[in-house]
Amino acid sequence: MEIESKQITVWFDDDHPGSLAGVTGILSRHAVNILAMTASGNRENGRAHFVVDRIALACNILQNHGYHVICEDVLCLQVKNVAGALHRSLQLLAEHDINIDYIYAFAQEATEGGTAVIKCDEAARAKSVLMAHFKELWHGDE
Repeated sequence: MEIESKQITVWFDDDHPGSLAGVTGILSRHAVNILAMTASGNRENGRAHFVVDRIALACNILQNHGYHVICEDVLCLQVKNVAGALHRSLQLLAEHDINIDYIYAFAQEATEGGTAVIKCDEAARAKSVLMAHFKELWHGDE
């Protein structure tokens, strides 16, 4: 199971109606598929995080359009779609003293699993910890 990934973070100096649509429009016109995203902000500024299928292209085209963009390591963790599954993964990271900067997650009710995008201070070590416990995390007490 591959859980290591990268995301782009885009900052908006002026967060107004259409700011996010401007970014997604650029990505769409360049056939960059958005796999996951989250955005937050207020009228003064904002930021959006994207996991995309063509990270280098996305970074380049957004920078060429004047956006402040960084590319950073994240974990895209697949978790079983049952109560407590995400908690077990987060608890394991806490037990190994790995701090989570932020997380965004999603699952569809009819699917077996969901995905959590995790930005943490030690992505490589977090990946090792989670991979070492994958069977336990996915199968639990089955």
